[in-house]
Amino acid sequence: MAKRPSDAELIFNVLTILRKNGEIVGEIKFLDFLKNRKISASPKRFRKLIYEIPEIEVSVKYSSKKFASLDDCPVCSSKLTTMRGINLEGKKKIIGYKCGRCGYNSTSNGKPYIYTFRLKNHDL
Repeated sequence: MAKRPSDAELIFNVLTILRKNGEIVGEIKFLDFLKNRKISASPKRFRKLIYEIPEIEVSVKYSSKKFASLDDCPVCSSKLTTMRGINLEGKKKIIGYKCGRCGYNSTSNGKPYIYTFRLKNHDL
C-alpha cells in the first residue's frame, strides 16, 4: 500500500522519475509511476507541488469546454483572481478568472485535459 509522503519526499521522487524519463505525458501516468515507488499523492496535491519545483516545466492542453464557476485554479490549485470588465451600461461584470502562478486564464483556456511534465534542460 502506498504511503503519504512529506513534500520533500514527494519532490525527491518526482525529480528522480523525471531524471530517468525526461518527459511524462499525462498526470495519471505520472501518479502511476509514484505508486510503483510506493508513494501516494492526490492529483490536486501533485499539481500544486509540481509548480513549486523550478526544475520542472509543465505544459497543458485544454479542451474547448468552459467551467461554470471556479474557486481554485484547475491547473495548479492556486487561488484565482477575478477579471472584471465594464458592460455597455457602465456596470462592472465578472468576465473571467486568471491565475498568477501558472498563467491559466478562463477566458482563453477551457478545461485542462492533458498535462505534460518535462525536466528543464534535460536532453531527451
